[in-house]
Amino acid sequence: MKFLTILIDSLVSFVQRNPLTVLIILLLAIFAPWMLKGIAAFILYALLGLVLLVAVLGLVFRWKIARARRQMEQQFGAGFGPQGPFGQQQRRTTSDEGEVRIYKTSETPEKRVSSDVGDYVEFEETKER
Repeated sequence: MKFLTILIDSLVSFVQRNPLTVLIILLLAIFAPWMLKGIAAFILYALLGLVLLVAVLGLVFRWKIARARRQMEQQFGAGFGPQGPFGQQQRRTTSDEGEVRIYKTSETPEKRVSSDVGDYVEFEETKER
């Protein structure tokens, strides 16, 4: 019963907000029912096409996610498991703990500004009480 009341109230509010549209629909229903049937069929097909488009896009999205997951599993290991994020435990490298390696990637560039540019300011740090 409450559903019918809500439905009737929504129809009344639609008529109040769109009186010209409702008048045109009523005139078409009275004087040209074949035209109203064509408009209704167009609206039905448009809504059906929209639902079909959403369903196809949802399937394509799920397929792309599954494909990306398979690629990640192939790239990183067996899959998501209890041992770690990709089914394998973290392996430590053969280096000793605390060992630091520094690799020099390229020669340090020469100073771009000549050495006689700028002033040197001497200063002392003093403690204030």
